[in-house]
Amino acid sequence: MDSTDQMTPEKRRYFRKVIASALVGNMLEFYDLFIYGFLAVYIAQVFFPSSDPFTSLLLTLATFGVSYFIRPIGALFIGSYADRHGRKAGMMLTIWSMGLGTAMIAFAPSHAAIGIGGTLILVAGKFIQGFSAGGEFGTSVSFVTEHAPRDRRGYFASFQVVGIGLATGMASIVSLMLTRSLDTISIVEWGWRLPFILGLAIVPFGYWLRSGLDETPEFAKAEAVASPVATTLASTKARIGAAIGMYSLAASTNYLLGVFIPLYAQRELGMSPADSMWGALGYSIAQIFLPPVFGAMSDRVGRLKMIVLGTLLTGVFCIPAFRWMNAMPTVAVYVSCVTGLTACVMVFQGAMPSFLAELFPSSVRTTGLALIHNLNFTVVGGLSLLICTWLAQQTGSKFIPAYYVMTTVAIALVCTFYFRRKLGGHRMEESVTKKNAAAVGGNYS
Repeated sequence: MDSTDQMTPEKRRYFRKVIASALVGNMLEFYDLFIYGFLAVYIAQVFFPSSDPFTSLLLTLATFGVSYFIRPIGALFIGSYADRHGRKAGMMLTIWSMGLGTAMIAFAPSHAAIGIGGTLILVAGKFIQGFSAGGEFGTSVSFVTEHAPRDRRGYFASFQVVGIGLATGMASIVSLMLTRSLDTISIVEWGWRLPFILGLAIVPFGYWLRSGLDETPEFAKAEAVASPVATTLASTKARIGAAIGMYSLAASTNYLLGVFIPLYAQRELGMSPADSMWGALGYSIAQIFLPPVFGAMSDRVGRLKMIVLGTLLTGVFCIPAFRWMNAMPTVAVYVSCVTGLTACVMVFQGAMPSFLAELFPSSVRTTGLALIHNLNFTVVGGLSLLICTWLAQQTGSKFIPAYYVMTTVAIALVCTFYFRRKLGGHRMEESVTKKNAAAVGGNYS
């Protein structure tokens, strides 16, 4: 059996560096995403001034959502680039472009200073971030998966989800410290910039980490494809569509439990900005520690079994969790509900990255992953904050986020049936034997 248990200390250190190099880019992507969501009420006042605070907030969230429409373009460009020139080359491109977008946001002049020009710089920064993020997931998951031993792919790839948890934790702690140490006027005038400046510190560290790694052996052996985008779209459209549907649960929960929940706690539960951050912190703790556990379990029992189990658990506990929060809007109940619901989602997400990577051969893996991730997160995730905020305002319902998640639960379950029928359950029980790993480890189109 090909296992990390049989590796030398040198190989173990190298694998840890592989995981860390992929994790740091994902962390930067989601840190900047979460910070923008957490500080949306302040950013709205700086760049979208209006006599109606709700309109100002909607415009800020719309910028958040619209910037996601550039992500599929980034996915196609960077995914194709990484499939032709290597995963490492793609990862170096994404880390620097994400840094550029973050710097533009951090130092954008306010609307009061230069008018609409400041707002346009903010929007341009969000678009560059979106372009970079479009390629980050596909390149980093491909990089980790192709370096990992075949019987540990679920465990290795799950650390991409850990990166999201670390980003949420870092963003929530920074936001908590900011809101507790500065008054609203100071945050609006200059304080909101500090978290983005802090995020820039990740860029040189990520570059240093990634520059010291080798290209994946699997990419080096793969036969080159002239047009990864055309090849992927021509041969795997149905698979991509089903994967997008199944992955929609990850998009809805990442944004609503990670980004939207502090705003929800403030608007619907009547909590202070500082107290609302505890829910995001609970989310991050669950997302840091649980994905490797469930990723490792997927190596033993199969990806689809864990995905179905996590989807069902989320569906069962989602609405009760939101009802409990609204019935007893205390910090303890709020944190318990968010953390518990996140734990259910992590059963699903721990197995998901490796499952998606194994759907494609190495020659088009990054392109396929990037398309699934970004088409999904653009439509389902990027617009979720805007949609839920608007629907809650129109309907007066406090359960719109729960209904949104439940919609993606239903879609995900339908799509798992497609993979069961199309690939066969035995094809997903892959990771404990070389025979099954070869059957589903990216060797079919």
